[in-house]
Amino acid sequence: MSQRKQQLTELVLRYQAFKADGRLDLSSEETIRTWINELLSIFDWNVMDTSQILQEKVLSREEKGRLEEIDSTSTRPDYTFKIGNQKLTFLDAKAVSVNIETSNSSAFQIKSYGWSILAPCTFLTNFEEFAIFDCTYIPNQEQPANLGRTYLK
Repeated sequence: MSQRKQQLTELVLRYQAFKADGRLDLSSEETIRTWINELLSIFDWNVMDTSQILQEKVLSREEKGRLEEIDSTSTRPDYTFKIGNQKLTFLDAKAVSVNIETSNSSAFQIKSYGWSILAPCTFLTNFEEFAIFDCTYIPNQEQPANLGRTYLK
């Protein structure tokens, strides 16, 4: 088994043990972000390195303008992935109480972020569910959560 696969397996098992023991505040996005930070580190993303990831950074005026065009009011993605000054994509964290499989509003929010920078895709997770969204088309609030999405549980 590859090292990353082993690390990922161990992380998931530890999460499941914490959950089974009642040691997780599943209503807290911050709790979930702790696990997401570990997940990202497995894939060599350092959340402490602001040249790689910005956390809760407000979008630029230009990006906000694009979001206004599609009536999106969200402007602060949880994670902005970048290389140097170039934004690559976004990841948004949700509490476990948010059903990523069916949440149209969460899907619209993350797709809007990606569309605003012309990213090919974006990511949404509550650690138990993980979704990858196609951002190559204009999102709207009426689109179903599964449009342009790859979903993993």
